[in-house]
Amino acid sequence: MKPIRPADGFGPHEVTRLRYAGQHRVVLATVWGVRDTCRMHSEREGNQVAAVVTCSDSVAAGRAEDRSGPLAVELLTAAGWHVNAPCVVPDDPDRIVACMRAVRDQGARLIITTGGTGLGPRDVTVTAVEAAGAVVVPGIGEAIRESSRAAVPTADLSRATGFTFDQALVVCLPGSPGGVRDGLAVALPLAPHALAMMDGGGHHAGTTTNPHLPPTHLQPPPQRPASHPLVTEAPIDLAALIDRVGDARVGAVVTFEGRVRNHDHGRDVVELTYSAHPDAPAIFADALARAAEREGVQAVAGAHRVGPLAIGDLAFAVVVSAGHRGAAFDTCAWLVDEVKRVLPVWKLQRFADGTQEWVNCA
Repeated sequence: MKPIRPADGFGPHEVTRLRYAGQHRVVLATVWGVRDTCRMHSEREGNQVAAVVTCSDSVAAGRAEDRSGPLAVELLTAAGWHVNAPCVVPDDPDRIVACMRAVRDQGARLIITTGGTGLGPRDVTVTAVEAAGAVVVPGIGEAIRESSRAAVPTADLSRATGFTFDQALVVCLPGSPGGVRDGLAVALPLAPHALAMMDGGGHHAGTTTNPHLPPTHLQPPPQRPASHPLVTEAPIDLAALIDRVGDARVGAVVTFEGRVRNHDHGRDVVELTYSAHPDAPAIFADALARAAEREGVQAVAGAHRVGPLAIGDLAFAVVVSAGHRGAAFDTCAWLVDEVKRVLPVWKLQRFADGTQEWVNCA
């Protein structure tokens, strides 16, 4: 029996088309596609089977493209897992749990969900999984947030976490490509050991090389340097910002340095002082988080000085890493403009003629 492809089975396009024919037909379409693939893998090859469930109202309705689900499939496949195309369901607890039970019934031992880990009214994935009787594995969520915290200042608002569910490991990840990459970098090395323990192997089970995972996936994710203050009176450490956005996936790093110049509109500037609203760090963090969600971006970092600065001092810096230079350049330019647009920072310029001027800009 060969694996079902979208052309001869129920791929994402068929699921979208059948959705309007009735809720139960959508679930059955998804189950049929997974059933044959999982049976083929488990009977003929004996390798571990994973499943991806994309939880999104907009993707399920065909209003948005699923970018996180296919990425999860790609990363799982590269790590040696057998996985079918993502199952797409709306942000509905019953539908999410029904899809999880379906893929588990067909042999999936590792279930990755994307979407629904935030704090919004339709972010229901984690709540739905827990309500279905799954047992939380808190260390997985803690490790995911720790690994992302330096690059994504709002990482602690994510409810990404892991569960055990009917002898499967379930990992609930954010619906962004960056969240999937960072989450799987943490979860994949843990999965073989977790499943071995669930099968009764004890704490030392699964610690040797697993044939389903290349050696690189057994290594812990790199630890990023400690977080740099977003708004600070101390000098900006540009090298530390660059270190925070780099890893083996990065093919391009673009930096922007905003420095104090000695002139403004034909007048000689001798010094300036930056002042910031108390909400400036949170607003800066939000801009960085939105930049990190852009297509192709791996990580972002930035900082802004406050207090008195001399000519030539580094006042504002952002760093963007991506797999390719185009995404890095475009996002860096967007982020600089966005920070200058939204950040509540004021500067007092002092001129050589003894006058001064307040400017409401970053």
